[in-house]
Amino acid sequence: YINALIKEIHIVGGQHNGKKTVTGLYFGGGTPALAADRLKEIIDAVNEHFVITEGIGAELHPDNVTPEVLCALRQAGVTKISIGIQSFGIKYADILGRNRPDAAALKKALKKSGFETVSMDFIFALPGQTVEDLKTDIETAFECGANHVAVYPFIDFTFAESGIKAMPKKKKRALLDGITDFCSLKGYVRTSVWTFASDAGAKYSSMTRDNFLGFGCSATSLLKEQFKINTFSVEEYCARVESGRLPT
Repeated sequence: YINALIKEIHIVGGQHNGKKTVTGLYFGGGTPALAADRLKEIIDAVNEHFVITEGIGAELHPDNVTPEVLCALRQAGVTKISIGIQSFGIKYADILGRNRPDAAALKKALKKSGFETVSMDFIFALPGQTVEDLKTDIETAFECGANHVAVYPFIDFTFAESGIKAMPKKKKRALLDGITDFCSLKGYVRTSVWTFASDAGAKYSSMTRDNFLGFGCSATSLLKEQFKINTFSVEEYCARVESGRLPT
């Protein structure tokens, strides 16, 4: 699959003469660390065709935040990481079906990681959640070594059987207002509706762009007059790329 991904990058990048300037490169999905030993190959392929001006970001599961993985990412050229914490509280981790993140282990691993942005993601508007719960999560994040946090509302997709009862809109808004007031009092910089930073220069985003190119299985691309989605089948994706075709 990685070989096919690299080939797709060359197929697309080779369609234009010279290098195109892009703002950033983003590895998403939550599991790029599974390919940590090959990320440099992928980044090198992108660099053959594009000039990246604002750094390279990668999503991480808390379990993947180890000195070994962080070192591999830095050596590959990754400059920003986003860790999907969701909640440090055992109650809310249980609601989400997640293991409780080990704050002490995260702090130890991140202490000398050297990334320009270390972001941590959280979910709010979970059943029974309070502003105090969220304050604790945010404070713990910054104490662990984050310089940026993203606090997203739980979204109740009516077609999905999550088993989690959605919070009324007024209570959800009250939580967001409470988070905003708390971060303002602490001197954190609001960088978007959902994000706050302890360092004004710390920024992290995935696809908040007018246009973007997506590479890999199920990746999306938004161009001037086109929106394209690659096949969701790994087998079909690899077969199409190996035959020299784009996997859309």
